[in-house]
Amino acid sequence: MSYSIPIGLMCLMWKINARRWTRLARAYSVVDGTDCVAERTLQTVILVAGDIGWNSYKGIATVGVTREGISLQLMAPFSLFHPPLLFPYRDSHVEPRRWFLIGKSFEYTLSGVSDVRMIVDGDLQNWIESQVASLATAPAGTQIYDGGRASIQTTA
Repeated sequence: MSYSIPIGLMCLMWKINARRWTRLARAYSVVDGTDCVAERTLQTVILVAGDIGWNSYKGIATVGVTREGISLQLMAPFSLFHPPLLFPYRDSHVEPRRWFLIGKSFEYTLSGVSDVRMIVDGDLQNWIESQVASLATAPAGTQIYDGGRASIQTTA
């Protein structure tokens, strides 16, 4: 019995399921990696669009803060058909949103792909805001520690 048909169907379904991420990747894909000053792994990110359903990346996303924007990538093997993304701060509009059972959450609308929105947990959004504030206020070369979870090195 050949395994190529089931494996091919599984890859096709995985590719179709990545349609929202693919739309974001057309505008915000990162080719050469990002220079994250802080990142959190095992985070939950939800992508919604005008079509039916949503994509929940529960516990498999890594969210990073850079000087240019917010980076988003999935852990292997889930990163197949999901290239790393970088959302510039200038393209991001954030507002509070209640998302089913998550409780306090925030919705990112990105000007480059306004039909796909990203939902993040309130705790993650608070962490992002604190890291961005640390970047904005720290002089170049300052070492910043975030409760032992992340080490941030600012640059000029």
